Amino acid sequence: MPWLVLFGIMVCAQVESVVESQVHWWVAAVIVLLGLLVYGFGDLKRFSLKRAWAVSSVCFAESIRRKVLWITPLAIMGVIIVSQLQKPIDEQDAIRQTIKFSLFATGMVVTITAIILACTNLPREIDNRVIYTVVTKPTTRLEIVLGKVLGFARVSAAILLIMGVFSYLYLHARAWSMRRDIIARLEAGAVDSASRPTLEYWAQAGLLNSRTIEQPDGLEVLAREPVAGETRKWFFGSDEGEMLVPFAISEQALVPPGAAGAPPGAAGLLVHVRVGFGSSRYVDQAQQEQQSQSELPAGIAAPTTASTAPDTASSGTSTPQSAQLAIQVLDQNLNSLIDPRQLNNGQAITLTDPSGQSAAMVHIPPELMGNLLKAPRLYVNLTGISSGVEYFVDTRSDANDPLSHPVCLIVPSVSPAIQPNIIAPMPIETPDGRIEPARPLLRARSGTYGQQLRGGPPDRSPVAIYRFRDAAPATAGVQGVAFELRVGIERSSDDDANAEPTRLQITVVDPHNPDLRSEPVLVYPENNRTAYFNLPAGHTTGGNFDVYIRNLTEHHYVGLLPASLSMISSVESFDWNLAKSLLILWMLSVLVVIISVFCSTFLSWPIAIVLTLVILLGHWGVMQLGDATAPGIGNLVATDLGFREASQAKVVSASVEAMARLLNALSKVLPDIGRFSAIEDIERGVTISAARLLSPLAVLGAFGLPMMVLSYVFLRNKEVAP
Repeated sequence: MPWLVLFGIMVCAQVESVVESQVHWWVAAVIVLLGLLVYGFGDLKRFSLKRAWAVSSVCFAESIRRKVLWITPLAIMGVIIVSQLQKPIDEQDAIRQTIKFSLFATGMVVTITAIILACTNLPREIDNRVIYTVVTKPTTRLEIVLGKVLGFARVSAAILLIMGVFSYLYLHARAWSMRRDIIARLEAGAVDSASRPTLEYWAQAGLLNSRTIEQPDGLEVLAREPVAGETRKWFFGSDEGEMLVPFAISEQALVPPGAAGAPPGAAGLLVHVRVGFGSSRYVDQAQQEQQSQSELPAGIAAPTTASTAPDTASSGTSTPQSAQLAIQVLDQNLNSLIDPRQLNNGQAITLTDPSGQSAAMVHIPPELMGNLLKAPRLYVNLTGISSGVEYFVDTRSDANDPLSHPVCLIVPSVSPAIQPNIIAPMPIETPDGRIEPARPLLRARSGTYGQQLRGGPPDRSPVAIYRFRDAAPATAGVQGVAFELRVGIERSSDDDANAEPTRLQITVVDPHNPDLRSEPVLVYPENNRTAYFNLPAGHTTGGNFDVYIRNLTEHHYVGLLPASLSMISSVESFDWNLAKSLLILWMLSVLVVIISVFCSTFLSWPIAIVLTLVILLGHWGVMQLGDATAPGIGNLVATDLGFREASQAKVVSASVEAMARLLNALSKVLPDIGRFSAIEDIERGVTISAARLLSPLAVLGAFGLPMMVLSYVFLRNKEVAP
């Protein structure tokens, strides 16, 4: 009986998403009301907070007598030893690692202590008959359960207070020592020009801070910088550039027009492509030879050592007669939905109209439509593969003419007399509130650290564009608005030891008029280290602006991610951020105590500890499996195991699918401890937002509270008195 009730309560109580669904809140409220107002109304009327607090005081005093606080000096010594043995890349990394060590040790100590104390308390009181004395008093079972939760929560608070004071003092001492050393080095001139801006920022703002940052709304890498009044957007050939076009397709939209009873995808699908091309401004003969000899898929080939000098043969008036594109159909995670070798007979798309007015068509046959029907969102990916060529798309399109878009999908009809169904790109909301089809997203080749921004002279190198829309106004300092940039750097040169530093040219540009821009700022980033710099405040006013980044160093490839660039909108107190982090850890300890008390009401303490860990880590464990629990895993397992007989493969596939569905169902009803994230933000120096505090509170309210009521119900029905 307890196991069935446990499963039912977990199914009903877990909040999958506070925003997406409110049903679980209603179910949790019903459980609490039924448990207290119906089943336990008598105990609720007799409830005394004073008696509950007395029970909590007994639990707290007993825990202190068991010397549980002596574990904190061991944790403190461990943090000090580990932080001294670390090998940070710079002072900021040393502080971040120390923050992570301190809070991780704090969380481990408080969680393990809470599990052991709460799981062993009630079974031990039953074994030594202490509970008999308690239940014969006026104290109700409701007061006992609440008192024990409060008592062990107080123990957790005491541990967090000790560890919090240590973390505060130790972090401030290390930060003060390192900041003093940085200031001394700056005054002595013992720093290189590339590191000076970052060190000056640390000397001014300190190593312990809490920043509120604004992330960009998008990132594109273009072969040519946009020109005012120009609607063309260019991307590279030679497998260095690609574009993505998103689509949201319903099954009904894939039914062939004129065949109402036909299944979705019965007529296949046509991909309508309108892309132009022109001569590249680069000559890269060595790269062309390497690409022609490479057997790697499009977009995977490694950087080359070729020069990026202008191509005098192709940058003039001559225009290539044709160009080729590789096509892929990807899911929302950018994984391939259809084997590219099955598209267009394994051949690339051949473009013959440099102006892009003539369309090229790719047919997806009905037998390949199965995976597309399972994808709520998909991307059509086009990669430029011709050497010496740059491709462009025209962003001007007629909302009433889907065929005017660079890419659209066509569902063929059963008869030429019936119009086909034309599917435009997925509609999105523009910054000014209009709904229109999504424009193509242009990207560079993916490398180790993200999209590769190739180095070269300013007039010929590609440009990365970070778009900020409705960004919160930043607090401008004397030198402007602060930004931070963290990138990875790949070099195609053979002599890395004597390689020159990577130079980035960064400019703020008006998104409506590219001619309105700030003076360029030179930044010297280092591999996987955060660089700080300032941009003019006047050009970021209003929160709508673009940041253009060029790589000026040849043979260097800068890896960019959408989150590589951030604007620092404000700086707050680190101490307050630390307090919020400790509060999240305390809420986690309260959840642990509630689950532990619940398990101990009907299990012996060893099994109660095991079940508590399973409940706490179950959701996280299933999430770690990732695609291993996704639909279709059964067929994959049967194929990998080599079952050739259809009956055997079907049994294995069905069994694996059933197990995957069971794991997914369990993960949805178990508490998501990932919502109690107390380390990630403060380690990065980012302000812990109100949403970060409300998310664990929601889990406590929707999972912890009903489970505590159920603990009372189980304890009330448990025979603990002779």
